[in-house]
Amino acid sequence: MKGKGQNIINKIIALLLTMQIFLIGLQAKVRIDQGNSSLEALIWMTQQYISVLIKVGSLQEKKEKGDSGKGKGKT
Repeated sequence: MKGKGQNIINKIIALLLTMQIFLIGLQAKVRIDQGNSSLEALIWMTQQYISVLIKVGSLQEKKEKGDSGKGKGKT
């Protein structure tokens, strides 16, 4: 039961991170429309994506630690 709940939470987190990436792209378009150059918008987007990738990486590390902990308990 706990695994199923964790799976739902993981899917929600993935959805929220996807929405964050979409909104970053939308904000970059707004920046270009407001007069920023495409290069400035690209640099800004890259900086924003780095924070998302760090979040994903930390979630992946937590998942791997949780999976390795489960494996040890069964042996």
